[in-house]
Amino acid sequence: MALMIERLGPYKIVRMLGRGGMGTVYEGIHDETGERAAIKVLSQAFADDGNFRPRFLAEIETLKDLKHPNIVQLHGDGEEDGMLFYAMEFVDGKTLQQELQAGHRFEWPEVTKITIEICNALKHGHDYGVIHRDLKPANLLRTQDGQIKLADFGIAKSFKMSDLTVDGSVVGTADYMAPEQAEGRPVGNRTDLYSLGTVMFTLLARRPPFAGSSIPQVLHKLRYDEAPLVRRFAPAVPVELEQIISQLLEKEAENRLPTALVLANRLKAMEFGLAAGTVVDPIEAFEEPEPSPNDQPTRVSGVGDGPVTEVSPTAIDKASAGKQQGYSWNDATVVTSESDSVSNEKVQRRDDTVIDQTAPRNRFTTIEEDRKERKRAEAASWIEHLPTVGIAVVMLAFGVVIYLLLQPPSAEDLLSQIRKAANANTIKEANEDIEKFLDFYENHEDATLVRDWQLDVHCEFLLSRLIIRAKKEKLLEAEEMYVEAMRSRESEPGAARELFTQLEHAEHPGEPNPITCVVAAKHQLKRMEQSPTAH
Repeated sequence: MALMIERLGPYKIVRMLGRGGMGTVYEGIHDETGERAAIKVLSQAFADDGNFRPRFLAEIETLKDLKHPNIVQLHGDGEEDGMLFYAMEFVDGKTLQQELQAGHRFEWPEVTKITIEICNALKHGHDYGVIHRDLKPANLLRTQDGQIKLADFGIAKSFKMSDLTVDGSVVGTADYMAPEQAEGRPVGNRTDLYSLGTVMFTLLARRPPFAGSSIPQVLHKLRYDEAPLVRRFAPAVPVELEQIISQLLEKEAENRLPTALVLANRLKAMEFGLAAGTVVDPIEAFEEPEPSPNDQPTRVSGVGDGPVTEVSPTAIDKASAGKQQGYSWNDATVVTSESDSVSNEKVQRRDDTVIDQTAPRNRFTTIEEDRKERKRAEAASWIEHLPTVGIAVVMLAFGVVIYLLLQPPSAEDLLSQIRKAANANTIKEANEDIEKFLDFYENHEDATLVRDWQLDVHCEFLLSRLIIRAKKEKLLEAEEMYVEAMRSRESEPGAARELFTQLEHAEHPGEPNPITCVVAAKHQLKRMEQSPTAH
């Protein structure tokens, strides 16, 4: 079929890459530079919509600020014969969804590396106040040299879509949606982190955490069922990574890791700790829900035998079969409200300049041109803003005071709290203070002492976790030895020492994570050799 569009701005259209209910994605070649671009064109119905047009033009300003190597870059936006469009970086690669469909097996070190790159992209977007809201393998592209790029960043939020379409179905993909998103509650940074947790789970287990034979069933599990442990489907995954994923999949946002930066640092610490043979980043033990007899695996767009659980299949991802380069278009119907209404004639940009909707419609503005225009506008308005300089100075001073108040506690204060808990045999309660100390004072002269206390906490967390697992399944031999030794430390120290010694020199090549028990046993022997007052 011949292309209906031959040119868009400075781009010659080469081919269609994908099509959805909201528009079409084309590959274009720039006339002067020869640069390839992915050009997304709104359907005429949306381009003519009196409410959608100003939203598109206003919120595209936000996307222009997102400049990061792990985010597909925006080159410019324009309008041609009434058609709104924008040009994006062309990524010559495959999406992670396509890799799953092709049968690629993602091992945990690869997933960890991918996740850290995604965290870098999310942090950049979150710093600008942009929430992705549709993070999934289909929106994650891997370049020929292995770099991960996040596509469609902020599109759902930046278009100010309601979380419900006109027909009442939730906008998004059920398999990767956070509970608050499914319930229509406010979303935030941790909403994206939940979706990232489901992506990690899916890559490792080759199925989403909540599987079902229908969308309502998946949404019900999403809201009310506890997420399964990923090692149930991928036994080679380290316990430490399983704990991180489980924390990301907490129902309540406040129980998840707070930021993408924290998640990236936890993953890096886990990698370092596993390489060094050290237990890293324990999380309170929790029980895995019993599998439901109706628990049917959900197909991940070609992975497995179940149905794809995407919400509103008539409106979401219609172009999945036509995506040749992994570019997608978030399809949904816009629902407007008086509270977020925007003028149909003029749109105010972030730099306080105004875009006139009544201007000639054939145009194309590159990112560089836009930035130059902003600088000119800022320079022209400088004199007008001189009266505010005094206020700015006051605000700066206020900011300095707030900064000083938010500084971390001193090393001495943290040490005092940790030592008090250790002496009272409540060291687990000092875990937060221990982490703060090692985060801020890792080179302190007492850091080694604090790391020993951290291992005390890890040993207790490990014991709690194994006791819970033992109620459901038979533990490995090394794990049973560790539990028995820990329980007999006080009553039969000699027997406990003998078990720890056996475990210290044991090798269990068939176990997923034998080093956890071995390292813990070594630490317990060290503690038993010290005087009781040493810890």
